[in-house]
Amino acid sequence: MKGENKFRVIIAAGGTGGHLFPAVAIAEELKSVLPDVDLLFIGTKKRMESDIIPRLGYKFVGTSIKALPRKIGLSTITFILSFKIAFIQALKEVLRFKPKVAIGTGSYISVPPLLASKVFGAKIFLSESNSLPGIATKFLAPFATEIYLTFEQSKKYFKDQSKLILTGTPVRKTLFDKNREEALKYFNLSDEVKTILVIGGSLGAKSINEKMKEIYKTLSNKYQIIWQTGKNDFDYYKNLEHNERVKILPFIDRMDYAYAICDLLISRSGASTISEIIAQGIPSILIPSPNVTENHQYYNAMELVNNNAAEIHLDHESSEDLLKKIETLLNDEQKLKDFSKNAKALFKTDASKVISLRIKKYLEESE
Repeated sequence: MKGENKFRVIIAAGGTGGHLFPAVAIAEELKSVLPDVDLLFIGTKKRMESDIIPRLGYKFVGTSIKALPRKIGLSTITFILSFKIAFIQALKEVLRFKPKVAIGTGSYISVPPLLASKVFGAKIFLSESNSLPGIATKFLAPFATEIYLTFEQSKKYFKDQSKLILTGTPVRKTLFDKNREEALKYFNLSDEVKTILVIGGSLGAKSINEKMKEIYKTLSNKYQIIWQTGKNDFDYYKNLEHNERVKILPFIDRMDYAYAICDLLISRSGASTISEIIAQGIPSILIPSPNVTENHQYYNAMELVNNNAAEIHLDHESSEDLLKKIETLLNDEQKLKDFSKNAKALFKTDASKVISLRIKKYLEESE
């Protein structure tokens, strides 16, 4: 390691934006508070992180771990075998990189790199954004030095309360650099018409897309729509008949611009999206995915609903019901203001900075 930085940190994250983008936020802040930090991301070879992380300029290594099965069966054997392979792959990278700290932001993807880092003496730090902590975080909790939480009620799921620190979820700084005028030009939209932003997560959400297909024409008579279909479904929806008020995109690269002109967000309720909603006070109708482990998106959404900061629409409810909720909310200026104000009130602190400063202190003291 001659000539390389002494402050070496592994960040294990990936799979979905809810796990990846908080990790990126921590990385950005770590570079700010500790300019000579040496960062290595470890994720998977075929998920979104393998594309996004290198494009952001970070070193990245992918393992061969397969998806965590929801039910016990033949896929469980495949997962266990892939986990063992991923652990060996991670061990090799950890042995080469020699990190002093390893950070995880949830997901089964993070487990092999964090366990491998622990084997070689690195301190483990976990950031959990979901109201109901994920399996990976609960499994890794006994090995962690500190665990950073978003919600107070999450504390009850951990035995050792001394490790727990309420920080909120790390949010990328770029999302706060709002410029409404530039955003309107970027999307070629009008400042005189309210804008609905529809996102189903980084990979899209088929049920949300199907609901929007039923109601987007009606909505576009009065409102503008920025509709992220996800890359998997874009080829199908891009050819839908639509006017200049409807922007159908596979992925929104400039989410800061999208948020800058968003009057109402229609979205899944993954941890990353929830954190961005409360950090910026975005009025929203949340549609929790029913296909996630332990139904954590529902619990995330209810944290906002119970604080009069959002409305919920369940996946099985009709597109007509969603249309009614959207129109009712956009016609109620006071409700929109209340949602924005109450969402902002849930924002705890600059989680990225708090977490990064704590890790910086440990790294410096360990010298």
